[in-house]
Parts: sequence; C-alpha cells; structure tokens
Amino acid sequence: MTNTTPSSSTYNLVDPKSPIASGRLLAFLTNFLETLGEPLGVTNYLCADAGLHVLRSKDYNEAPTTMPVWAPTENMVQSAVADPKTNTVAAQDYLTALQKDADTQALKASYAKDGGEEHRFLTCRDFYVAYKSGKCTPVSVASQLVDRIEASSMVSPSLGAVWNWNKDKIMKQAQESAARYQNGTPLSIVDGVPVIVKDEIDIEGFETGVGTSYINKGNPAKEDAHLVALLRSHGAIIIGKSTMHEIGLGITNFNPSTTTPRNPYRPAHSTGGSSGGSGAAVGSGLCPIAIGCDGGGSVRIPSSYCGIYGLKPTQGRVSGRGEYPLAPTVAISGPMCASMEDLSIVYAIIAGRDNQDPNSLLQPPVVLPSPTSLIPRKGQLQGLRIGIYRRWFEDVTHPEIAQVCYKMLDSLIKDHGAVLVDIEIPELFENGKAHNITIVGEMLSKISTNRKKLNHQTRLELAMVASLRIEDYVRAQQQRTRSIRFLESLFGHKENDPHHHAQYPCLGGHEAGVVDLIVTPSIANLPPKVHPGAESHGESNYLNNVKCMQYMMMANFTGIPGITAVAGYTAETYIHHDGDKYETGLPIGIQFMSQWWDEKRLIHVANVCEQVLESRQKPKIWLGDYQL
Repeated sequence: MTNTTPSSSTYNLVDPKSPIASGRLLAFLTNFLETLGEPLGVTNYLCADAGLHVLRSKDYNEAPTTMPVWAPTENMVQSAVADPKTNTVAAQDYLTALQKDADTQALKASYAKDGGEEHRFLTCRDFYVAYKSGKCTPVSVASQLVDRIEASSMVSPSLGAVWNWNKDKIMKQAQESAARYQNGTPLSIVDGVPVIVKDEIDIEGFETGVGTSYINKGNPAKEDAHLVALLRSHGAIIIGKSTMHEIGLGITNFNPSTTTPRNPYRPAHSTGGSSGGSGAAVGSGLCPIAIGCDGGGSVRIPSSYCGIYGLKPTQGRVSGRGEYPLAPTVAISGPMCASMEDLSIVYAIIAGRDNQDPNSLLQPPVVLPSPTSLIPRKGQLQGLRIGIYRRWFEDVTHPEIAQVCYKMLDSLIKDHGAVLVDIEIPELFENGKAHNITIVGEMLSKISTNRKKLNHQTRLELAMVASLRIEDYVRAQQQRTRSIRFLESLFGHKENDPHHHAQYPCLGGHEAGVVDLIVTPSIANLPPKVHPGAESHGESNYLNNVKCMQYMMMANFTGIPGITAVAGYTAETYIHHDGDKYETGLPIGIQFMSQWWDEKRLIHVANVCEQVLESRQKPKIWLGDYQL
C-alpha cells in the first residue's frame, strides 16, 4: 500500500522539547520543583512547554462533559442484535458455543499439544481440552505455574511480572478446579486457567498497592473486584497481582517503589505501562490471560510492546467496582491476552451491567462475533469502512512502525474486502492536552497525602499539574465535549442534524466521512531501554510519553473502545535520537477504534489480523512450555 500523506488543514500535533531526566538528576529536579519551582516560575515554564496551557486561549461554548458514558441510540441497540456486517451472538451464547466445541475436541483427545514441542502461546482451549480429556489436571498446571513464577525472578534481568502472589492460594484454587473436572462439572472454558490481575484491582486477601510501597500496606482487600469475582465464578485460577507503574502515572513501568518488569522480547527494553507486569506475564507465556486497567493506553501500550492483544472497552462497559479510583473518568479495566479467542472469552465474562456501578447501567447488550463467522476465509470484512488520518498515522519515530501497519491494512483491504477512507480529526493536540490535564488532575486529587513516599518521577508529574488552574480542568472537560461531537460526526450520528455536522466536521472521505472504525499504529515509538537511573529513581521523558500515548488518549478521553492487535515485528536495527540501539524482533501493534459500545467490530477485525499474521516470533524470556 502506498503511504503518501496528503496535505492537511487540521493536523496540529507538535513534539515537546522537555529534557530527559533520570537517576540523581531526576531526584534533584523533583525536590527543586516541589520547593522552588512555582516561586521561580520553572514549573510554569515546563507546563507551557508541555502544552498544558494551550486551553487557556480557547473560548468554548460547549458544556463540560465529566464522564464520557455515551447513551446508546436505538440504532446502536438494534445493531448489537443484528449487525449486517458482523454476525453476532450474545456473550453467554458465545461462551457456551466455544465450550461445546472444546468438549468435542476433548473427546477426540487430539487437540491439546505438548507445550514443549514448539514455541506456541497456549490458550484457554488448550488447558480446557487437556483437563477435560484427562491428559493433565489443573493441579499439575498450578505446580508448573509456581515453578515458572519462581524461575521468572531467577533470570537476569528478572522478568518482574508478578508482584504479589501466594502459592497456597493458587494450589487451593487448582484443587477445587480439578475436583470439578473429575466430577464432570467444569464451570466454563476458563476453569483452571491461570489469570493475573493488575495491582490496581482488588483481589480478596491481597493488598491493592497501585504500584506503591505504602498504599493499603497491611490492609488487604476484603472482597474481589466485580470483574475478578466474575472470572472466579467461571473457574479461573487467580494468580495474584502483576506489577504496574506507580499509581499508573507513566507508560514505561520503570518503578523503583516495587520493581521494573522487562519486555519478554527484548529484556533490555520497557514493557510499556502502566499494566506492564500484565503484559510481561502474557508475553512471556507465563499465563494466557491478564487484566489491566487503561486510563491513557495502559492496557494497549504494554500489549503492543509485549506482542499480545489488548482491549480498552467503552467507558461503562466493564464495572469499575473494586478498582482503585485513580482516574475514574478516563480509566477502565480490560483483557490482555495471547490470543484473540481468549480476549473474546474474557470480554464476554467481564462485560455487562453491575447494579452497584451506575456507569455500567446505560450499556446495550454485550454481543460478540459468532464463532462460525471467525473461521479463516477471504472477504471477512467486506464493506467495512476503516478511517485513516494519514498524517497522524505516519507521525512515528521509526518508519518501520507505519510500514508494518500499512502491510497489515493492505491484506485487510485486498484479501478481506475492507474499504480505506481518508479522514481528518480536528484538535488532536487540544484533545491530548485536555486528557493529560484530566488524568493527572484526577490522580492528584486522589493521592492527596504522603506524596513524599512516591518515587521521583511520580512526584515530578504531580508537582507540575498541581500548578495548573481550576479553569484548565474545566476547559479540558469542555474540550472533551467537542472531541465527542467530532466523533459523533465521524461515526454517522445525528445524520439529520446539519447544524451538528457543520459545527463539528470530520473532513475527508465519502458520505460526510462516515466510517465504522479508525485505524492507527498502536504506538508511535519503540519501547525505550531500561537504564540504571530509571530503575533506581524512575525517568522523566515527556517526549517519549507523548509519542507513546499519541494514539491512545482519544479513546480514553471520549469513552470509545480501542483494541491493539499484533501487526508484525521490526526487521531492521534502529538508532534512536538519544543514541540507544534497537535490535530487530520488537513487536509492532496496530490499533482500531470504533464507536461507543461496538467492541464486537473491534474483536472481529482483530481476529482477522491474527489470521493474517499467521505466526508469532518467540520471546527471549519464554515461560510458556507447559506440559499438558
């Protein structure tokens, strides 16, 4: 596919010039800003350079939107039941169909393979068939899991994926699962499958430390978060807590307060964050499923960097009950999985209404693509309109990122019938800065005491945002309203309201630019290297943050869903502008975003991407050779 960038009247993203600081320099800068930064005007200067003052010149007429839970229209509810472009089934019917199919395979006892035969990411189906056929038991897998967790801390550098776990709890769950299989009553296709959960989400009996050394210390959760309870009710073995970036305020997962996980593909590099431990656990084959939480890409970034699949659902689609409320108007939990089938399974389990979470009550029915519609064949995406803002798509630090994503798109178009539509999305810069103000402002209000116990990078970020004004936050919410209105135009809502489309135009394409999906690379840069100063004190690298989150923030800020799929791997060595050398073989993700509540279409297109990819490269840290 030709990746020629047309001229654009709306593209306004610019990169900041803020310096990189880590180690003792970062410690000095943090202490300086906290004491003298505001009186001397240094904090104000840094905020201005970061673009955080850009909204002060705006004269908005829109009312603020503080929680982007989008009320579904009648058309959206109808399309959830009968979508002409995607054959759909209800979530429970999807799970039942998969389990029935796996039961047939278990009778033949021919599907489950010995994980030692070849490098292969194991799936729920593999574990279930092995258990049901009697070739293996959950207790055997749990014993292997414990050995792998311990082994992951012995490699150099340590994988660092698992933060808080308990062998006895794991084995008890495995024994209960084994009894169910022995009695012929497994709870679901997930029964006996290991799942790890980000340290931002409550697990009964574990402290929810949100990546810090002190929050909830000595105060374990008294009950599971809603989504954890749902997974447990389906028989999943809850391993424990995965490592995360401290309070989720960063995308590298460099965390001196707990530990810094390593990228399984290239251990010298970051996993991405803030759900970096979850990404490392699945990317290394330690477990097939993890749960992350995404407030600014924190599911999709580590999923992309670690070569797996990750879904950020529509705001309100998954209950937030039991999730530490760091940034409640932009964050939502989602699955991070080695395969799209497993991602679909977990989504089907955790999505849906929770009477104790009002934000979840507006959603339409949870549906997924019918399993029969996902059988590999040509033309699966016939007529699917994919919007591409080429200037944005190609604004990457390494050309191979865009090239690999274009190659994937080429197959979706030529082999599967998708249609590429050129679009423009106005005010990307303002949207991104409004998101920055919102997410860090909400974290600042939640972490109101004991900030000196945080690491230096976290304190620096909070010190900068603490200097902003009330009007900055209010205008950020007005910008959120505008950003939602632009997307309403792009996705074809209010088609009978010419005033709306005149006021909020998304330019380019036919039919007023109406599309089913928006496509971007998942991340505009490659995972940064882990330097000693970053491990000891953290790292402040605002340019890296901006490029890493460039394609992430829109979905969080407006509430739409987004998914990252594996597009390929780097095939060329690369020298970063800071001098770091990058080897080949780093995963590259492709992201799709859809209108509110349309996760089924994201799951469908990501399934096709998985079929197009065909093979996965083996990580350097590999723990997935379970004997089944």
